[in-house]
Amino acid sequence: MEHYLVVTAIGTDRPGISDEITRLITQCGCNIVDSRLAIFGREFSLLMLLSGNANAISRVESTLPLKAHEHDLLTVMKRTSKHEYRYFPYTADFHIEADDSPGLIEQFTRFFASRQIDIASLSAHTHDSTEPGVPNRFQLQIGTNLPDGCNLMTLQEEFEALCHDLVVTGSVTFIGHNQ
Repeated sequence: MEHYLVVTAIGTDRPGISDEITRLITQCGCNIVDSRLAIFGREFSLLMLLSGNANAISRVESTLPLKAHEHDLLTVMKRTSKHEYRYFPYTADFHIEADDSPGLIEQFTRFFASRQIDIASLSAHTHDSTEPGVPNRFQLQIGTNLPDGCNLMTLQEEFEALCHDLVVTGSVTFIGHNQ
C-alpha cells in the first residue's frame, strides 16, 4: 500500500543542501512525487510530496530530523493521502503588477476566498528600484481553479474593478478544460 508524506525543509541556502535532502529520501526508498524549491532572502525552502511503502515513509520520518540537525535546517512533516484529481471546467491565471505596498496579496486572496475560488498557485516578487524616490515594483501571479457555474464575465469585471480600486495593473487568462 502506498503512503504519502508532505515534507518542508527551511534553512540557510548553500550549494548541495537540496541534494543532501533528496539523497536521504531516495536512500529511504521514497519517491518524490512533487516538489517546489524557493529562495527567500538567504534562506531556501523546499516543499515535497513523497510516496513510499509504510517502512520507507517511517524511515524518512525518523532520519530526516537527524539530517536536518546536521545542516541547521527546520523540517516539518505530515502524513497525507494521494492527491485526488478534481475536474474544473475552467482555470484562470491572474497577473498583477503595482508599486509595492503592504496588503496587496491579502486583498487578492480575500477576493478569491469570498468567491469560493480555489487558489492552486501563488507567486509574488518585489523588484527593488535602482532609482532614488522610485518605489519598488511588485508582481503577483495567481493560478486558480474555478468552481462549476462560475460566471467568467462577472469574475473578470469584478477583478478589473478591484485592480482599478487598488491602482494596480491586472490581467486574467481563462483556460477551458474538456472532461
